[in-house]
Amino acid sequence: MLLSSSQKDLAQFSIRVLRAIEEPHVCLLFLKKHHEILKHYGIDMVTSNNINWPLNPNVYVLVAESLTTGEMIGGVRIHIATPEFPLPIEDAVGCMDSRISILIKQYAQYGGIGETCGLWSSLHHHKMSSNDKKIGLGHRLTRAAVAVANQLKLTTLMAIVGRPTLQSCRNIGFVESKALGEKGTFPYPKKDMIAWTLGVMNSKTLETATALDKKIILELRENPCQLKIEQTKMSEIEINYQLILNKRVT
Repeated sequence: MLLSSSQKDLAQFSIRVLRAIEEPHVCLLFLKKHHEILKHYGIDMVTSNNINWPLNPNVYVLVAESLTTGEMIGGVRIHIATPEFPLPIEDAVGCMDSRISILIKQYAQYGGIGETCGLWSSLHHHKMSSNDKKIGLGHRLTRAAVAVANQLKLTTLMAIVGRPTLQSCRNIGFVESKALGEKGTFPYPKKDMIAWTLGVMNSKTLETATALDKKIILELRENPCQLKIEQTKMSEIEINYQLILNKRVT
């Protein structure tokens, strides 16, 4: 099939999900690129960006890749809470407020609980678009992660985020857990930075998401593998979603 000139100009990406222990080479590249982004913003390390999570059987990774160059341009992880593997948010702020572990156990009574973390996107990915503008890749990755949550049997998702992604996460359905820290905030990952503890308190019904984000998440759950044209503020982009897990979660 011949493409129109407008279709040829579309920036083309894929977003796919994998189990960390099944693709260690992808995880190592994820780690490297995430660390480069953190260093750019003057952050030497965040607690979750370590060599342990690729060995965790309860970690799932979503990566965004350019279909033009094959380059990995973004990623996010989902960690599932188990007695053997606490969530990264517990390591991040547990020393400042031990109530985080109590809260996680409470939500676990209503179904599986997990965390989205390690979100990053390349500083240069927006240059791939025809209008040379950012395309909201982080928002799309997080939205896809919430879409995958039903395959992982997760009722609750948590996150700890900085100001740049706070509103994006709110739109997707995360709400502040104001009982923790200083009205839901912590000095993290550095003393001069503020992070918010958030949760999607029902990742099945998504009642706290905006109408648009809820619609797209439900569409991705209904059809996890699809080629989708999406509108950004400046242009259209084409994303090939591959969101079916290879193995059934038990």
